[in-house]
Amino acid sequence: MKRTTKIQRIRELVSILREHGFQNFIRELGLTSFLSRSKMEERVESKMQDVKAHELRELFEDLGPAFIKLGQFLGMRPDILPPHFAKELQKLHDEAKPFPGEKAREIIKNELEYDLDEIFEEFYNEPIASASIGQVHEATLKNGKEVVVKVQRPGIEEDVQADLELIERFTRILEDVYPESEMYQPHEVTKEFKKMLESELDYTVEARNAQRFYNAFEEEPDIKIPKIYWDYLTKRVLIMENVEGKSMRTLIDGDYPDEFKREIAENFARNMMRQFFIHGIFHADPSPGNIHFCEEDGSLVLLDFGAIGRFNEEMRNKLIDIFIGMFENDIEKVKNILLDIGEIHGEYDEENLKWDIENVLQLYRNKPDLMLKEGLDNEIMDIVRTHNITLPVDFLLMERAIAETEGICTTLDPDFDFFKASEPVMEEIVIERYHPKKQIKNVFDSVNNYRKLFMDFPDRANNVLDNLEKGELKIDIELTGLEDMEERLDSISNRLSYTILAASIIIGSALIVLSGQQQSLGPYIFLISILIGVWLIYTIIKEGGY
Repeated sequence: MKRTTKIQRIRELVSILREHGFQNFIRELGLTSFLSRSKMEERVESKMQDVKAHELRELFEDLGPAFIKLGQFLGMRPDILPPHFAKELQKLHDEAKPFPGEKAREIIKNELEYDLDEIFEEFYNEPIASASIGQVHEATLKNGKEVVVKVQRPGIEEDVQADLELIERFTRILEDVYPESEMYQPHEVTKEFKKMLESELDYTVEARNAQRFYNAFEEEPDIKIPKIYWDYLTKRVLIMENVEGKSMRTLIDGDYPDEFKREIAENFARNMMRQFFIHGIFHADPSPGNIHFCEEDGSLVLLDFGAIGRFNEEMRNKLIDIFIGMFENDIEKVKNILLDIGEIHGEYDEENLKWDIENVLQLYRNKPDLMLKEGLDNEIMDIVRTHNITLPVDFLLMERAIAETEGICTTLDPDFDFFKASEPVMEEIVIERYHPKKQIKNVFDSVNNYRKLFMDFPDRANNVLDNLEKGELKIDIELTGLEDMEERLDSISNRLSYTILAASIIIGSALIVLSGQQQSLGPYIFLISILIGVWLIYTIIKEGGY
């Protein structure tokens, strides 16, 4: 972005901040130079000291696409934002006015280097969906296959990258002006957000994510994933199978039998739990627009794989253990796993942490359904925020996905019990976890780890002995709290030196007097030595060294 254009964008952002009453924020960040004096002095009610959640959401909406995405990202971080702020930011909708279909055709032609007539039998100019990053068109390939075509908005990558630069700049200023913000790791949060947004700007990332889901759920009849047409894929154009189905919004608002709605809700909840704990890959934004259903068989269709989460087997086991700990009221287990998967910033009080966990477990004792949808969403997030524990992003994505899923399910069925609907998956998890084959594998893995340890031990021991023999073995020992002792020893050594000096002078002058030589100097030297002794006694008494 050119310097003049960048300055214009900063002025635009600062002007929006002022219009929303953030003058104090502008002053503290040193951004007043980007406003005219008349605008800065114009009276607008300042909201910086007591900003409300909906005001922050409205600010992000006016700042533009990158900031809407930032607001949505922060809405997934209840570990650093108060719950009501996080929930309000989750209301941000990524919608935008569609750009002309002719422009979409031009982008497709330039990206794929084909005339559209060579690829499509039919291409519909009117988009079926439009967002800040791109829009979606329906089309028919030459072979008769129905597809959807995602086309990136013209110029959006340059605009987003420019705003990302400014967000990084504002983050650095924020850290300098508000040192206390360090505990929230604004630099790391910005880094994670940038990585997420840049992946959304690259449709090849979404294609790979969709393929992972397709491979994972290919054998499951209750879930359908669109196939990707890899021959027609670039960073800015994505073509995928158009799987028949209707938006979940249609089911929510439509006149469907209660039993059918309940069936869809149970299928949805079970499938999300399988994503979390069986497959280790899950849709991070299961909103009604991204989940479709088939009227014929009640199966689900997942769409839009720009945001996904992943858990390896080790993390899945820890998540299972933390849920077991919550249901079994095992305070120590929940505490240990939170500390294991999270990162503590600064000091923490272990007893207070255990006390807070115990309060949550007591609150939801014998209420597993509430524990799953409220205990995790609210109480556990309050605990990690209070004790400055930062959780992995994928854990937070899961928390958000559970909340989104539970919200859709209870809308479809007010009496919906998430825990009961998930019981078949829980049974599958237990069977898989404690299956003899799994236990044998765990034993062999442990034996292999010990075998490797014993095989490596001789080499490591030889390295230590070689370094010891060469005199190159270094052991770093840091002793703390010795500063006062060091000062005390310095003081004692100084006094000892003065004492020896004074004693030497006294003895020397006494010998001169007794010897009868230089008697004219002896009394004076003796007097000087007495004065030194008196001064030494005075300093010892003054410093409390008696």
